[in-house]
Amino acid sequence: MTASPLVDAARLRSHLGARRLVVLDATVDKTTDGRYVSGRAGFVDDGRIPGSRHADLIADFSDTQAPFPFTRPDAGAFEAAARALGIGADSTVVVYDRRGGAWAARVWWLLRSFGHDDVGVLDGGLRAWVDAGGEVETGVVVSPRAGDFRATVRDGYFADTDAVRAAMNGDGPAGLVCALGRDVFEGRATVAGRAGHIPGSVNVPYPDLLDPTGHIDAHRVRAAVAELDRLPGRAAGRTVIGYCGGGINAAGLALALSVVGITTVEVYDGSLSEWNADPGNPLEIVDG
Repeated sequence: MTASPLVDAARLRSHLGARRLVVLDATVDKTTDGRYVSGRAGFVDDGRIPGSRHADLIADFSDTQAPFPFTRPDAGAFEAAARALGIGADSTVVVYDRRGGAWAARVWWLLRSFGHDDVGVLDGGLRAWVDAGGEVETGVVVSPRAGDFRATVRDGYFADTDAVRAAMNGDGPAGLVCALGRDVFEGRATVAGRAGHIPGSVNVPYPDLLDPTGHIDAHRVRAAVAELDRLPGRAAGRTVIGYCGGGINAAGLALALSVVGITTVEVYDGSLSEWNADPGNPLEIVDG
């Protein structure tokens, strides 16, 4: 069911309840004062795909001891969190969220980076599920039987600050793409207390790649690839390093690009949260 990175809601309905299928809700909520909090309360009370499990990106699928939000956990912590959700070596995993798909994409990216390929994202999220006639359930969540997933760290999924600096300076085999909105890219909004984008970046906002119903729009993605072609060396297959505020929209960008066959993508895990913590790291603002 996950030969494509996107899973159609109707197809998921036809497979729901299959023995090896694990469906995850990766939603993270945002408070009125701008804090990110676990989406588990909404998962329990507001409705979820029947039998789904909550993948908590706040407490379980991020390193809570790291200085920056949503930092990738180490292999042992990720393995334990995945097993607790019933994920095994032979599981087919489908991830969704209620917030535009980037949170689901982050869990999809993490699973792939730790060696699990049989994973996809529900295109359009919970809204698509409901629109396709899928039922939702609320209330008590039954804990699944632990899985036997084993994490294996793969290279090529995450970039660090040194790789970003090399790309900025034209010294590495990668180009930089900001997956945040144009207001951030141009410097009219701030992230982590600073305004602007990493020099040398182009801007492909992840939300702009969605249609009005929240599905990834392949036509919009292909149009956005023209921006990537502005990166030096792109014609030679240069790697794309996507960044955002904390590696979430960048994972959404990686998902969208994979839909049109672009797989030479890495996510800058710390993104602007890490970059902006060092005042020596330059930022660029678009004039006018």
